[in-house]
Amino acid sequence: MIEMIETAAGQGISRRAVLRAGVAAGAGLLIGGTLARAAGATEVALNAWVRISADDQVTLITSQSEMGQGITTTLPAILADELGADWRRVTVEAAPFAPAYRHPVYHWMFTGNSESISALHDLMRTMGAGARHMLIAAAAQRLGAAPEALIAEDGVVRHPASGRSASFGALAADAAKISPPAAPPLKPESERRLVGRALSG
Repeated sequence: MIEMIETAAGQGISRRAVLRAGVAAGAGLLIGGTLARAAGATEVALNAWVRISADDQVTLITSQSEMGQGITTTLPAILADELGADWRRVTVEAAPFAPAYRHPVYHWMFTGNSESISALHDLMRTMGAGARHMLIAAAAQRLGAAPEALIAEDGVVRHPASGRSASFGALAADAAKISPPAAPPLKPESERRLVGRALSG
């Protein structure tokens, strides 16, 4: 069985466009193409796939339907790994109908062909890494430290040299004002802590 939702015909969108999709600084809006969906009053969207609330809750979006292959756990785990989120604070939501969630190759929304994880793997890493970059940039401004001296893990950005830190929730509003990088650096495989582990969905 293949579930399909066709989008209007058009060209594919760029990686930068996807990174920017969903960002509405201070307004807590999730924007995907022409669709606007209100997030919670205290939530901030860093991109179309990542929302963070002031109480450190991280909401990750999955564009694929669960069909017995662990899609709704694996894809968010890939995203959370790159983000540096605390999995215990992660909530997963289904994507709305919007261009930002189209298949990166075929450019329409569907689940099928047993290819969800392979097709969206790199995109999920890029979305997580982009949001992490924004959080680290916001923390660098707040802590007065160089971004390269900071690490994001377990829902907190830390400055190991001084012991200072700031939670994702505290940084989210400022992070949403920062332009996402076009090609954010990805974590080395050795630093990925969620992918490959048994996780409760």
